[in-house]
Amino acid sequence: MIKTIVIKEIQNNLYSLRFHISFLLCIVIFAVGTIAFLKNHDTKMQEHSKYQAEFKSELKRTAESNVGNLAVTQRAFIWRPRANAFISDCKEKYFPNRFNYSAYNVFGFEVGRGGTNPFLSTFQELNWSFIASVILSFAVLLFTFDTISGEKETGALGLTLSNSIPRATLLLGKYVSAIMTTMVMAIFGIVLSILIVLFSRKIVFTSAMLMETLGFLLLVFLFLSCTAAIGTLSSVIAHKSNVSLLISLTFWLVFVVIIPNTAIFWANKVFSIEHIDAINEKIGNVRGDLNRNAPPGSWTADDGFPFLPEHRLRAELQMKHMNAEMGIRNAYFQDMFRQLERTRLLTLISPVALFDYMSEATGGGGYARFKKDWRDLHGYQARFLEFFKIFDAKDPNSPHWYNPYENLSTTRKPIAFEQVPLFKEKPLSLAERFSFLTNYLLVMVVYTAAVFSLTFVLFLRYDVR
Repeated sequence: MIKTIVIKEIQNNLYSLRFHISFLLCIVIFAVGTIAFLKNHDTKMQEHSKYQAEFKSELKRTAESNVGNLAVTQRAFIWRPRANAFISDCKEKYFPNRFNYSAYNVFGFEVGRGGTNPFLSTFQELNWSFIASVILSFAVLLFTFDTISGEKETGALGLTLSNSIPRATLLLGKYVSAIMTTMVMAIFGIVLSILIVLFSRKIVFTSAMLMETLGFLLLVFLFLSCTAAIGTLSSVIAHKSNVSLLISLTFWLVFVVIIPNTAIFWANKVFSIEHIDAINEKIGNVRGDLNRNAPPGSWTADDGFPFLPEHRLRAELQMKHMNAEMGIRNAYFQDMFRQLERTRLLTLISPVALFDYMSEATGGGGYARFKKDWRDLHGYQARFLEFFKIFDAKDPNSPHWYNPYENLSTTRKPIAFEQVPLFKEKPLSLAERFSFLTNYLLVMVVYTAAVFSLTFVLFLRYDVR
């Protein structure tokens, strides 16, 4: 019986004006968004390729001149534009994408804009995730807000239930049909997007992208199931379709607009951390104390006589400076990470926020990508320093006094560029993505089940007269 109801409801939805308008809008946005992405991605890749060429050229020049300078020079690792960002940009334009490091430390991160206008980053890109979270979520509400209240107004609900159809069967049939109808729009839009990508030949659609697409479709199904449950709940709460529409729109505005855009306010109020000015003041105070307590001659520097005994004092003082500063900064970085993670917990009441966080794992970007690169870069930095120390130990003329900021007291011999270890970003593995996804996925399933259960209980008591 439920199969019959689902098929009938899907047919009614497909022939409705709201489906035709939503479907056309969805297809157009998928097409426009994909074309815009391909154009922007091509530009970003050209900029990144230029940066990579300049980076390697400078690195080779320094290595083949003086390996000591190679160790102390701070460089930047900049994120490569993701080829699968048409699935989800993962809000990466707001994430730090430039990491500053040397052989001695990973000094921090910043948001690098490249050669583009930074003001343009405020505009939203039309990727699949955005379309699903805004357009498809609104569409599924259109198919659910009057499933009960609308039929009550026309008298169709009472007539249907007079035919001995169980209420649970009727409710489930309407609920599933709304999800499947919206999934039809999502699938057609995604297939069109993939065809545009394939015909453009600007991006190779790999097997990994295919798996990411299937994973994304599963997330869309879960997200639409949750949103449909909220729309159906709105229809059961009210007895008139115009009231249930108002309730549905209120939910949509709260979840799509209000909660995501007030997250920063609540983060600063509930999970406040120290201001960067206070951190810089702490660093200045510590550096001042170290300088006042340093032995005489600690600031002696003579490049003409590189291995003066005073250079050992200078190296030790500079190392103390770096360790003290990075102790303060790393604690501050951890506070920043905790603030973001706790703020995300506050926003889990929004299915849209949940969907966005899960999309990060599916696309291998955003915060999940940032945390992996942050850890991996620290591991690389330790290996880079060990490599330099081994090379320095082979120079009998070097006193091996390690100064993290200056090449005054270590080897100055050249090295072949091919021997220098380079940092290469590794994509998130399937296990890492699933680990990041699991908790959000569990919350989404529980959320959906709770809302639909409440809807079912209310519908059992719903007056159809």
